[in-house]
Amino acid sequence: MIREISDYLKSAEPDYYVGLALFCKYSRNDWLKNWLSRREDRPKLTYELQKLSDAAPDENPHVQADVARYAQKPAPAPSPDPEPEQPVQEQKRVLVFRTFDDRRTRRSDLPEDLQAVYDSISEDYKLRRGLHEKMKSAGTNNDRASFRARLLETDSRIKSGWARIDAFLTREAEAKVSGDSFQESTCRAYISKALKRPVNSPEQVATCKARVKALLSHGCTISQETLSNLQKKGLYEKDLELDGVPAE
Repeated sequence: MIREISDYLKSAEPDYYVGLALFCKYSRNDWLKNWLSRREDRPKLTYELQKLSDAAPDENPHVQADVARYAQKPAPAPSPDPEPEQPVQEQKRVLVFRTFDDRRTRRSDLPEDLQAVYDSISEDYKLRRGLHEKMKSAGTNNDRASFRARLLETDSRIKSGWARIDAFLTREAEAKVSGDSFQESTCRAYISKALKRPVNSPEQVATCKARVKALLSHGCTISQETLSNLQKKGLYEKDLELDGVPAE
């Protein structure tokens, strides 16, 4: 048991950034450190700290709820789910969101209907920035709560739009890989490069998933360690149709 983390989890109102500092201190997962730094996902942070501390989760009802939420899931890639709602009085820091430039997805690569979604996302980013500033400068808790509710609603639309675009990119990547003449060495080289990158673009994530699927569907072996590392970086999702494929 790590005493620092255990004491933090027992606190009534744990500060997110104190917990993040503890996670960065004791965890070796650089990708997850980076993700938790960019996205303020309190339940996920609590779950990861709980695993590091190895303490009983029922010591604090909030910890128990957060652990239950993630107990049956692998370490996820950034999710399109909306940010969990919290009472205004518990928000001790301003909300932190990704910027539009983080995506690196080209509008010209998308079909016409998704170009409209892309444009809508761009406008919502502008709206969200404005609401964020209004929330920070609001004079009362009621005004702040109103701006925050509109801000989260806007952020939910942004994430839903990116989810549609990501689904398209994944389908395109899978179609491209299946349409090419299968080359095991090419797939393995691409996967190796993706694992070494600190951050992969949405297109790179989709292509890597397609390469992994192509290897497994052709009966090629991939070590369990490699599959685990791919899952941690959001580059592989277990396909039930491929259960039983041998690993190295």
